[in-house]
Amino acid sequence: MRKFIPNIIFTAILIAFVIQDHKERESEALTPATDQLAPATYRGMFPAADCPGIDYTLTLNDSIADADTLFALRMVYIEGDNNGGDITFDSRGQQHRFGIGAKRGYRLMPDDGDVVTYFAIVNDTTLQMVDSTLTKIDSPFNYDLVRINQ
Repeated sequence: MRKFIPNIIFTAILIAFVIQDHKERESEALTPATDQLAPATYRGMFPAADCPGIDYTLTLNDSIADADTLFALRMVYIEGDNNGGDITFDSRGQQHRFGIGAKRGYRLMPDDGDVVTYFAIVNDTTLQMVDSTLTKIDSPFNYDLVRINQ
């Protein structure tokens, strides 16, 4: 019987480590977010390669029980056409609040099948364009949108 006690203790410790590892991995998984920063409109100027910048205006609608809801995004390419005029693109689609670990953000899925865009929640008034893991874009340029209404 005494020979089995060390084996039982070793097995119990091993099981405890496996359970702890599972809990840590589970907390890093994609989870619904509890932060609520919508309805609201956010605005900011992003860099562009072929014009002075892109004026982003993003309107997020109210989320209902973590269900996907709608967003509207207007991107104005400042002096983007050949004659120095602005070019405007409007996009609409579903927004989804989500989290990865302690990070919270929005995934914007355009209805037209265009590229999915991600914004991390920086604070109560700022969203930041990020990658799909809610990690900041490695760039010296500004990718922040600031809330313009309450």
